[in-house]
Amino acid sequence: MMDEKHIYGEPHLGDTKFVAKCRALQSAYRVERGEPIHPYVVGEKSYYFGNYIARGEESGVNFLEDYIYLYARYRVAYKKPFETINSDRLFNNLLSSQPMAFNLFCPLRKMLCESVDVATRVIQSALPGFDIERVTDVDLEFIPDNYLELTGDRTAMDAIIRFVDSNGRNSFIAIETKYSENLGSNEAASRDTSMRLIKELSCFSPEAEAKIEASQIKLTQIYRNFLLSESYGRSVGAESYSVIMSPENHPSTKREWRSVVDELAPEQRHKLQIITLEKFVKRLISCSPTEYKGVFVKFYDRYLRLLTNEKL
Repeated sequence: MMDEKHIYGEPHLGDTKFVAKCRALQSAYRVERGEPIHPYVVGEKSYYFGNYIARGEESGVNFLEDYIYLYARYRVAYKKPFETINSDRLFNNLLSSQPMAFNLFCPLRKMLCESVDVATRVIQSALPGFDIERVTDVDLEFIPDNYLELTGDRTAMDAIIRFVDSNGRNSFIAIETKYSENLGSNEAASRDTSMRLIKELSCFSPEAEAKIEASQIKLTQIYRNFLLSESYGRSVGAESYSVIMSPENHPSTKREWRSVVDELAPEQRHKLQIITLEKFVKRLISCSPTEYKGVFVKFYDRYLRLLTNEKL
């Protein structure tokens, strides 16, 4: 009989306590689903981390429902040349936030296809801080077709919820989902393009603009995400908002959020918000129809339950 260490995988020596707990949760999910570990190969060495599986493209194990798996397959099959969806990450890495976003937002997408009224009511309840009159679209891994004219790089929104507000204005929320990882530290591909955008959008304080121009502030992923949302909103004539969703105990989210919000002009600071995954998912569970309540409970149990030592 295989011992517990080999069943659940070896530790990753670079993991923080938080990441190790997330990895252990996904290793346990893999064991529950009866999937063997797929080795993670670096050079000539193989590591047996418990969050990697093989043949996820055929099994759909990384997804909580068949319709989520089918949508993931559809997105890979019809991937646009500039899209950054990674098939191996999507299907075979249980720890990745990319399939996690599919598991969280595909049910809302399906709900919207079935009933605009029901989906609107549920999303209004889950996101009470936004003036949502009617939801019009839920999509994942969204990169605008005119991205070269906007930010000049292939930064993607993990999810986007489009809606009409109570004044009839087209609006959207660009959502960045995080699970175990921090936001990327790599800088914008074209600093000149980013600097032009910053000046045109007038979102940042004059002091922040000067620090960015002098390279005293690095334009990391969180800046790129925000600039994408704002520039896309301007290009389509829509009111834009940005939200970061991560576990409530995530060690870096508040720091990363604060690094941008403190540099924004005061009247722009409401445009970038944090919502914990726990709060968002609990709201979805409390207000969703029975069919969808079950999948959100499964989401909570798979990704969040043991992070907070709380069971629904």
